Amino acid sequence: TRKITRALARIKLGLQDCLYLGNLSARRDWGHARDYVEAQWLMLQQERPEDFVIATGVQHSVREFVEAAAGELGMRIRWQGQGVDEIGYLDGRGIVRVDPRYFRPTEVETLLGDATKAREKLGWTPRITFDELVTSENDGGQFFTL
Repeated sequence: TRKITRALARIKLGLQDCLYLGNLSARRDWGHARDYVEAQWLMLQQERPEDFVIATGVQHSVREFVEAAAGELGMRIRWQGQGVDEIGYLDGRGIVRVDPRYFRPTEVETLLGDATKAREKLGWTPRITFDELVTSENDGGQFFTL
């Protein structure tokens, strides 16, 4: 997450040419640390320890995260190609590229958590949406700092 936002900020400022990533189609259950820390605190308030899944229950691809973060910086990325040949373009320049070195050997294509137990037993629900996660205001502007 931070790798993406930092690189996009550097690209916008002309300090970096390209962001290299692995599988852009990998789908993740993106959540905010603030929500997860609240869930952890609620777990610690229980009389007996239990295992809980802490997740948003909503998936977005790495590509979607890149698009949302770029959009927050006023950058509109246009995608061309597929797989390792997929490139994200901004004003005709390839600024996002796939690099097979970043493919994980045990890559899971999709990660999605079910936090039903946490909702029912802890009363916990994530408050910060995916869109809010990628906005600079959400983190006091720190998300896009170099």
